[in-house]
This record gives sequence, structure tokens and C-alpha cells, in this order.
Amino acid sequence: MKKILVVCSNGLGSSLMLKSNIQKVLQEKGIDADVEHCDLGSASSLASQADLVVTSQALAHELNHLAVPVATIVNFISRKEIEEKVLSYF
Repeated sequence: MKKILVVCSNGLGSSLMLKSNIQKVLQEKGIDADVEHCDLGSASSLASQADLVVTSQALAHELNHLAVPVATIVNFISRKEIEEKVLSYF
């Protein structure tokens, strides 16, 4: 099973909302994946267990050192953008 890590500054609002929307898109497409969310400070240690990291454009530069792909999302509620940017990794 693929694992997606959703990262925001504090690991609360934005990442939780994006996690929920990613899960909805994956479910609609019949894709089985584990989606977790965390704060920026925890991302480096948790990313080693992930196949994909998803974050905002503002934080992407903070995560470019990771050994896993980083997808950036501008509009966290846009299913179309989530499909385009997240599903391309499956």
C-alpha cells in the first residue's frame, strides 16, 4: 500500500483538510493508500516511510531535501488539482 504524507506548518488545519480531500479523491478512484498528516518539524523523520509528500508551494522549498517526491498543491479544496498532482504518482 502506498503512503502519502501531507505536511503543513503546524500539522493541524491545512494538512488535515488536504488529507481528507486526498482520501476522498483516492476512494473515488478506487486507490488504496494510507494518508497521514504532520507538521513541518516532523516531516523529515516521517517522510522516510512515505512514497509521496504533499504540501503547499510555500513549504515546498523546506522539503526539497527529502528522498521522496514532493507534490505541491495550491488550492487544497480543488479535487481537479489533487487528481492532477497526486494521482500522477500512482
